Amino acid sequence: MRILVVQNNRNAPAGLVGETLTEFGATLVTVAADEGEALPATPEGYQGLLVLGGPQDAWNDAQGPHFPQVMRLIRAFAAEERPVMGICLGAQLAARAFGARVYRHSVAEIGVGAVRLFDAASDDPLLGGLAPELRMVQWHYDTFEFPEGAVPLAWSQACMRQAFRLGRSLYAFQFHPEADAAIVRGWAEKFGVDSRERNRAVLDGLDAALERHLPAAEAVARTISRRWLDLVIERAA
Repeated sequence: MRILVVQNNRNAPAGLVGETLTEFGATLVTVAADEGEALPATPEGYQGLLVLGGPQDAWNDAQGPHFPQVMRLIRAFAAEERPVMGICLGAQLAARAFGARVYRHSVAEIGVGAVRLFDAASDDPLLGGLAPELRMVQWHYDTFEFPEGAVPLAWSQACMRQAFRLGRSLYAFQFHPEADAAIVRGWAEKFGVDSRERNRAVLDGLDAALERHLPAAEAVARTISRRWLDLVIERAA
């Protein structure tokens, strides 16, 4: 299975999701779209699409000139029921691709936090059977409305839009299932002085939070990724 991976920033790689997909037989073709690498015009040759995170605002095409093409690909893959997974910025682009508003949230979600599943997740192909409350990595300043027809799957106290499914095979996750400890620490190191001071409490407790919660979060990430690849295989059959 060939998976097209849209990378929006070198510091936001496929991480645990990519590792799991590769482990179970997928071939990842990563395009550094933010660095000017060309995206394909159509889904041809790819069985799935993974759109990763990044520091850009999803509504601002000046920050991401490649965003319109990414959204065209999201719609094209979805139209052909080739599975799509959007993470953080990728989730916001998926929402925007189907007409939903994306905007600056009233609070930033940084660190490791509780994500709770809606009832609809109980029999979802990716989230079914998981604990009703997960501890997952968060690192975002923006949020989105759910697109028309989307099934809400997860929420948090700070941000109600944490995950949705659209159709049978498009998934969007505001939280970061792909993030391992090295990725998260890399994001923290990129903070400027002002941001570091605003998030001092989170940063001071970050190592302890990662040590306590990341093993379970990694298990969730690998479950979600493996099940998503099962969808890819099923749709390609």
